Amino acid sequence: MKVWFNQSFSLRNVVARIARERPAVQLAISAIDPEAPVRDVAPEFWQEPGRGTVDYAQWVLETAVARRVDAVVAQRGRADLARIRDRFADAGVALHLAADADTLELLDDKAAFTAALAGDPMLCPTLAVHSAAGFEAAVAALTGNGATACVKPAKGIYGAGYWTLDAAGPRDHLADPDARRILPDAYAAALRADEARGEAFHLLVMEHLPGHEASVDVIADQGRVLLAAVRTKLDANRQRIETRHPLVAHATGLVARYALHGAVNVQYKQDRAGAWRILEINTRAAGGASYCDAVGIPFSTTWIDLVTGTAQRFDVEMDAEIVATVHAEPRDRR
Repeated sequence: MKVWFNQSFSLRNVVARIARERPAVQLAISAIDPEAPVRDVAPEFWQEPGRGTVDYAQWVLETAVARRVDAVVAQRGRADLARIRDRFADAGVALHLAADADTLELLDDKAAFTAALAGDPMLCPTLAVHSAAGFEAAVAALTGNGATACVKPAKGIYGAGYWTLDAAGPRDHLADPDARRILPDAYAAALRADEARGEAFHLLVMEHLPGHEASVDVIADQGRVLLAAVRTKLDANRQRIETRHPLVAHATGLVARYALHGAVNVQYKQDRAGAWRILEINTRAAGGASYCDAVGIPFSTTWIDLVTGTAQRFDVEMDAEIVATVHAEPRDRR
């Protein structure tokens, strides 16, 4: 069986393990960068077109047919590919996606996802804003009880556009931009300048969560969890990985609610009191998911076994509980 993983984030370790442990699978990988590090471990590799240069979904379909691919595991262009799923089926190519197009778009829009989770006790206090006045009102509402606020775009990855609204002075964000701290007044002034130019924006103002961040790495079969592990980021270099953790139950409920499929990632962070709050669901594998493999949790092989139709559930009630700490390394995001 020939399986193609298209452009993704940090697939190098996953691909290397699949190639080593499932040699019968004909594994093909593609990336925009022809020198992407994943190329070194990919049994077969080809370059993808740059962003905006072609109809990407059509290119994937035509390439899959031309290269005799049996299954495409979509990481890039997921919603567009979901819209033409029937055409893949007609061509005899299995298309593996986390969800249908509408669900993918819902989960990609953090404001829409927040609204969909209204009433969930693990939801972080969050307000959607579209104006400078709305931003100022949201900050006032969220900080009235002594909390700190933060702001981020309704859509985005890797924390792009995130700012904590707790700078001590008006130039703090210039002195140390990597700290991502700014005065609310300075941010509001930038929004008013955007409004004066007629520019629109779609932002979320949230209560800042100062505690640990955790990612629940999941392999699911149409909403049924086959494997789940929680990675808690202890610091910049260490992560604790656990198979039995309170967050697994909540993440499992979300996977079932949205009938998610394949490798997905649910992110949480602790508030001032140490309570876990949900941040988002990523409908792709997380960059650090391969750390699960390193401690005996078969993330990569369960994923490829799901694609080839041979996956079995990793049952933490039967298998030994796993709690381990790993030292994280810089990840290949290509």
